[in-house]
Amino acid sequence: MKLSITFCVSTLVASTAAAPLDLFWRQVVADGLTLTQIDALTPQFGHAADVNPTGTGNCDGAVNDTNGLPIEVPCSCPPPRATFIQSLAANIAAGHAVNNPSVAVTFPTDNSTASILARFNAASITLQNENGEGVGCPESSTTWTAQAAAIQAGAKDNNAPTAAAPPSSSAPVSASSPATTVAAPASSAVTTASASAPSTTGADGLSLAQIDALTPQFGHDADVNPTGTGNCDGAVDDANGDPILVPCDCPPPRNQFIQDLTANIAAGFAVNNPSVAITFPTDNSTNSILARFNAASVTLQNTNGPGVGCPISSTTWTAQANAIRDGQQSRVAIATTLSVSTESSVSTSPAASSVVAGCPAPEPTPTSSEVPTPSSIVSASPVSSTDVTSADGLSLAQIDALTPRLGFSSGVNPTGTGNCDGAVNGANGQPIEVPCSCPPARDVFIQSLAQDIAAGHAVNNPSVSVSFPTDNSTSSQITRIQSSLVALQNLNGPGQGCPAASTTLSAQLAALQG
Repeated sequence: MKLSITFCVSTLVASTAAAPLDLFWRQVVADGLTLTQIDALTPQFGHAADVNPTGTGNCDGAVNDTNGLPIEVPCSCPPPRATFIQSLAANIAAGHAVNNPSVAVTFPTDNSTASILARFNAASITLQNENGEGVGCPESSTTWTAQAAAIQAGAKDNNAPTAAAPPSSSAPVSASSPATTVAAPASSAVTTASASAPSTTGADGLSLAQIDALTPQFGHDADVNPTGTGNCDGAVDDANGDPILVPCDCPPPRNQFIQDLTANIAAGFAVNNPSVAITFPTDNSTNSILARFNAASVTLQNTNGPGVGCPISSTTWTAQANAIRDGQQSRVAIATTLSVSTESSVSTSPAASSVVAGCPAPEPTPTSSEVPTPSSIVSASPVSSTDVTSADGLSLAQIDALTPRLGFSSGVNPTGTGNCDGAVNGANGQPIEVPCSCPPARDVFIQSLAQDIAAGHAVNNPSVSVSFPTDNSTSSQITRIQSSLVALQNLNGPGQGCPAASTTLSAQLAALQG
């Protein structure tokens, strides 16, 4: 579907290269709508890119933090309107985010509040996945949260949805059509933080105390070394060895955070960003531990609204998760055995790539809780009895030797938003940003690739076939790189992994193809 959509849009662009621009925008591109109509139905960003650059690649966003200071966003955010509308049109035509297919998109055109908010949701999904899965612009680079909140508040005040356009929006919904009272759809732009009040009994059969025990500690305190600008030292250093600045109220109070996490667990998604699913398994497998890191990270980053919370760099979770992945493997011999249990296919949210990069090393203090604590996790992941040590007659060591190097490291030049420099430069000569956890640890990657080789397809995306020839011909080397890319991009689920831009695999492939 992604290829077909890309083909359709690129063909449309090519076929109209010589035509007037307005003719191009008047052609039907998705669900019977022209680009002009989609543009008119889509809220305005309400903010410009490149406002007050800091010199670090970040600029002022459209949303202020709790101290009244603008939340920093990449200076290229929000993107050019025309580029964004074309991306949105492709998503509407596909019925999902082309760059994140597990996230559905709808774009109703009527004047009900529910439909207006659904369009906000489609726009938000497109914005946050414009350049890849979870790789785009944060919602805080727009005024959409405030606009959607105004739409909701207005509907409640009038006891019926209205079609009034949000502040700073050109959404062409006319007030002439009567609307009925409809519950707003799950939208990453509409749910307020007040919805996060959890039950005191916890969620999914777990008490608050048990959820707390299973959740990694922040590993850092709020309000460390304030700069006087509302920012303080975070838990993670940048490439120069200096602490990345974070809002001084990050991380949040533990009790408040656990309550927010509990609400998300009960809902099965981020209450303040419903398009992002979460799971909170309680067993000791590495996948389950990392899924809990993911749930915690999603909660942290959406504490006060969609994309409005605390950055991962206000915690030590990246280091903790890496320690779990690396240390766990050495303790239970995961590095030499390939688990093919169902635990290996635990699904994570689209935001998972920004999470597996962080979680504090659990304290080695056992507890008597019936629920495993983080301290019991590092040494207690049993290896499945169905583990194998090879695939297609190849040992893991042989697969490793035949697999191209990823050519880049994770955690390079973190921006403080969960993204880091990738291995590939964009058209502007600047590194394309990728999740800071990308590329994955080599041994984790090789295990996933070996699973795919054994299955003959991507285990996490079975419709994609995989082969791994072992001879030295150019075609076989190309095939192995292609299989590596499939494993990389589907590491945590269908289309849920690391982008190719986090490696030099594309350049290596191009070199072989001549």
